[in-house]
Amino acid sequence: MYSNNNDAKVVSMEVTSVSDLSSISHKKIKTGRGSCAVCGAKPTGINFDVLTCSSCKAFFRRNGIKPLDQFICRLSGECKIDERSRRQCTACRLRKCFAMGMVKERIRTEEQNQRHRALVQENRRQKFKKYQQRHEETRLKIPEKHHHHHQLVCSTSYLFSNSHLHYIDLIFDLFIESTQQMIPEDFNFNYDYDLTNVLNLYCAPISCLIMVFKQLSQFQHLPVDDRLILLKNNIKILLPILTHLLNTTLDIQILVNHPGPHHINNKIAYASSLFEYIAPDDNKLLILLIVVFLFCPCLFTNESLYDAGYINNHSRKLIQYAYDEYIQLLWYYILEKSLDHENQAVLTYMKIVTTFLHLQNVTSEIYGIVECSVQADQLHMIMQSILHLT
Repeated sequence: MYSNNNDAKVVSMEVTSVSDLSSISHKKIKTGRGSCAVCGAKPTGINFDVLTCSSCKAFFRRNGIKPLDQFICRLSGECKIDERSRRQCTACRLRKCFAMGMVKERIRTEEQNQRHRALVQENRRQKFKKYQQRHEETRLKIPEKHHHHHQLVCSTSYLFSNSHLHYIDLIFDLFIESTQQMIPEDFNFNYDYDLTNVLNLYCAPISCLIMVFKQLSQFQHLPVDDRLILLKNNIKILLPILTHLLNTTLDIQILVNHPGPHHINNKIAYASSLFEYIAPDDNKLLILLIVVFLFCPCLFTNESLYDAGYINNHSRKLIQYAYDEYIQLLWYYILEKSLDHENQAVLTYMKIVTTFLHLQNVTSEIYGIVECSVQADQLHMIMQSILHLT
C-alpha cells in the first residue's frame, strides 16, 4: 500500500494472490490453512495467540503495548480492516487485533528481545554452517559439466532437497531479524521534496542487506575487494525490491509527499511497486530474487560487473557459480510453489524476467536524474558509493 501524506489516502493496487510464507512466526502453519484473523491475508502462523499474517504481526508488535486511546479514528470508529485497507486506520486495526484475541503480554521486552536474538542468531549460525558444509560436499560430487552456466527452464533438480527450501527460510529469517534490530519502529520511506533525504533513508536497509550477504558462503569465499565491487555495482538495483519487501514484512509505509525533481519520488515508489504483481504475498521469493541479483554478472544491459573494477578469473568463476546455483534454487522454488506444474512455473518465471527488465529501465532513469540533481557531499558515504558518486 502506498500512502499520499497530503490527503491521507491509500493507493491500492490490484494484485494476484500468492502464498505468503514470510515471517518468523510463533508457530508455523502449512500454506493455505486459514486466513489472517485481522485483515484476511494469507497467514504465516500463530502470533500473539492469534493466526495472522506477517504484516499484522509486525503492526501489533509495534503498537500493542501503546494506549489504545493514543490512536484516533478519523471516521466513525468502525473502519473495515482487510488486506487492502489495513494501513488506513491504526486505531481500528489495533482495536480489531485485540477483538480477535491478540495478547499484548506476548510482546517481548527489550531485555527479552536481546536474549531471544542472541539465541536465534547462534541457532541460525549453526544451521547455516551445517547447510553450507552439506552444500559444498554435494557440489563437489557433481560432474564438472554441470558447473557450466545453467539453462533456467529445466526440470533437473539434482542439487535440491527439502534442506534447500529450509535454506531459503534461514535467509529470510535472517533478513527479518536484521531489519528488526537495525530499523527503528517509526521508520517509513518518506519521499519528500528533498532528494538527499530520500536517498539517505536507504542507509539502514542497505546495512541490513549487507548483514544477510555476509552470512552467505558464496559471498564469504570472495576476496574483500571483490565483495565491495559486487555490492557497489549491484545493490542499487535491489533497492526497489528491498523497499517493497520492507513494506510487506514490517508494514513500513511508503509516503509520497512530493513528486520531486522530474517526478523522481513517484518513480521510486512506482519501481518499488513493480514486484507487487508477481509476489504480493510471497516475501521469500523476493529475498531469493535479491540474492540472485546480487551475484548477477550483468544487471544492467549496457554494462558488466567486470567493467566496474578488476576482478580476477577465480573470483569471476565463484560469482558465476553462485549465480547459477541461486538461479537453480529460484527455479526449484517456483516449480515447488507451482505444485510441479512446469508450464505454470515457466509463466511465473517469465513474469519475473519481464518485470525485472522493466525495473532495469525505471532504475536507469531514476539514477540518471540522481546524477544530475544531487550533490554527492550531502549524501551518506554508503549512498555515495552505491550510486557511484564518489
